[in-house]
Amino acid sequence: MLRMCVVAAILSFCGLGQETAPDEIQPLLAAGNASYLHGDYDAAREAYEKAAELVTLRSNEDPVRYDVFKRLSTVRAALGKYSEANESLSMAISWSEQTNGPNDPKIPDDLLQSVGYLRALKDYDGALLVLNRVMRLHVQAAGNMGNTNVADDFSRMAQVYMAMQKPEDAERVLTRALDIRTKLAGPLDHTLVFDLDRLGTVYTGMQVYDKAEDTYRHALVIRESIYGREDADLIPNVDGLAFALFGQQKYDEAEPVYKRLIALWMVSTAPEHPMVAVAWQKIGVFYFAQKKYDLAKEAYDKGVAIRTLFLSTGLAEQAADTLKQGDKAAAIAQYHRALKPLDPPNPVYDGLRKDMEAMVAELSKKTNASFKTAPELKKKE
Repeated sequence: MLRMCVVAAILSFCGLGQETAPDEIQPLLAAGNASYLHGDYDAAREAYEKAAELVTLRSNEDPVRYDVFKRLSTVRAALGKYSEANESLSMAISWSEQTNGPNDPKIPDDLLQSVGYLRALKDYDGALLVLNRVMRLHVQAAGNMGNTNVADDFSRMAQVYMAMQKPEDAERVLTRALDIRTKLAGPLDHTLVFDLDRLGTVYTGMQVYDKAEDTYRHALVIRESIYGREDADLIPNVDGLAFALFGQQKYDEAEPVYKRLIALWMVSTAPEHPMVAVAWQKIGVFYFAQKKYDLAKEAYDKGVAIRTLFLSTGLAEQAADTLKQGDKAAAIAQYHRALKPLDPPNPVYDGLRKDMEAMVAELSKKTNASFKTAPELKKKE
């Protein structure tokens, strides 16, 4: 007993005057955060990994453990190391479960982050297992399945099934998600549109065009109620509706929808935008299927003209940059290359053609003049 008292006294005496050991983890986290915010993920990872080594010396209850492993998982994901990211995240989740219990409110969100990593790894079965666990937690927290979190879980499952190319399963869970959202907010609430978009895509892929039509019309009504009739956000629904009608050979109904698609692209971008060309291409296919070859050719020609304008504009910009560097001969050659696609003439690109022809003529004139004056200068010398 006396010996124990003496040892305690010595230890107490040795401790006098000693300062608390500095916290080495927080400076590492601060340095990692600074590097992360500047996009230097390698430096951030190095700092977080050093912090992870030190944190193992802390008590199991220390909350800094969760913080370190959570940040390490994020930066590893930013570097594309999804397997390592998921391992770090699992350690953070494990800490939450052991310290705060299985009902820690942070756990569902962390599990959803794990789903993202598993999807990136194409481990779709693993992603579905985790999503089922998340759903159980959401049901337990709410006491029922009729809540927004569960609807979101069904929607996430649908995205995994779509990636797995299992449209029937995707349709099943999307329908359940939409049933929940409709009961909670009504059939015209904005929360339905993204699931309707996905369901329309699923039906189109399954070639169930009548259901695809209904789904796209439903989504379109909601978006029109929010944005009006000329907003770019309507484009996916108008595009999908046109194709669904086309798939049912409802040509008379589909034609004005395709024309509306063109108009929406032109309003939201520009008449010469490449996506307008894509829309004209779709109309060309639509007319060709009906053996309306003249209309199909007209639509194809419009699409090709826009693509040609886009190509030649890029080549002309390259020629202009070359000219700024002082290489007139190379610039002239590049302008000639840009002019080649602009044949035959077309109102879509006639303005560009005239501008480039004028530029080539002016540059050629200056170049020829310089060649002609060179001998004269030599004579004077």
